[in-house]
Amino acid sequence: MSLINDALKRARESQQKNPPRGLTPLMPAETRERNFNWILPALVICLIVAACFFIGLSMAKRTVAKIVNAPAAPATQQVESVSVALLQAPTNTGPSAPIVASPVFNVQGIMYDPARPSAIVNGKTIYVDDRMGDFRVKQISKNSITLTGPGGTNEVVGLGE
Repeated sequence: MSLINDALKRARESQQKNPPRGLTPLMPAETRERNFNWILPALVICLIVAACFFIGLSMAKRTVAKIVNAPAAPATQQVESVSVALLQAPTNTGPSAPIVASPVFNVQGIMYDPARPSAIVNGKTIYVDDRMGDFRVKQISKNSITLTGPGGTNEVVGLGE
């Protein structure tokens, strides 16, 4: 056993004289101070974001007050309700010929566009060359509608009549 103890003793002495390469003795770990300088700017940014959020939320719930005594705005379209009864001329002038009355046209509005004028008559939108019963729309102007009847007669129905 002394041979083994002698071999171990020689190995320890050789390690103390020549330490193995790549290994360095361990040094105690350094204690680092923690740096908390970022906390204050982050806190300020969070407070600004929260303030913007709550201001936006309160603005979204705000209602707009109605203006009670505001002057009326000028109308861009003329819209009136006008009832006009157009009488159709009798086609037969004999004593037994009945007089036929044409339908009542209620002109509710005219939307004048030089390219394609339109009007609302009896709740329906009509254009030039449309038919309304026995009548055909011949022309739509800014204030009136010209209709051609069955006998070729022209009838003018206008707003405000």
